[in-house]
Amino acid sequence: MRHITRITIILFLILISASATQAQVRFGVKGGITINELKWDKDIINKENRAGFTVGLMIEAGLPVVGLGLDASVLYAHRQDDLYLEDGMQVTKLKRDYLDIPVNVKYKLQIPVLSKIITPFVTTGPDFALMLGDTDKVDFKARKWNTSWNVGFGAELFRKVQIHANYGISMTKAFEYIGKDVDSKPIKGKDNMWTITAAYLF
Repeated sequence: MRHITRITIILFLILISASATQAQVRFGVKGGITINELKWDKDIINKENRAGFTVGLMIEAGLPVVGLGLDASVLYAHRQDDLYLEDGMQVTKLKRDYLDIPVNVKYKLQIPVLSKIITPFVTTGPDFALMLGDTDKVDFKARKWNTSWNVGFGAELFRKVQIHANYGISMTKAFEYIGKDVDSKPIKGKDNMWTITAAYLF
């Protein structure tokens, strides 16, 4: 995964340089909702997913004709979950804020005539999230840096608005549960999530 991440970032820088010469760089604002899906090593912890939100800026760099490009965003993201033990007793509410930086390869399906109205696209790439502030709870320890791999799809409308649905697969452990119910090693959790956004490009 590290090699794929490095290659993606290098491609992003190359495409920005190439696209800038041909006026194919666009900037935009983005906002939407997030739905977390925490995955734990053991079944002792159950969870109830809660909706959060995300908002920020994006840049899109694309090569003309072929439809291949990259987009990157700098986002503020708020996420939250309710966690329970097996007996149904609520453990805690995990609320946390992140500086979220997704860098995605994007392929747009160019359809003659229709592209002026709607252009479908698919995306994939790494996501880097830095936790803002201290959100450690009793019995829970949060990781400051999280890395995920994104897979998504969407559509561009009238060459200005982009609707995007994305699933992030966590590649690092996000939390450790070290409560009294743990026999030996802490229970580790990954922070997978759905993100649905709308963006307006200038």
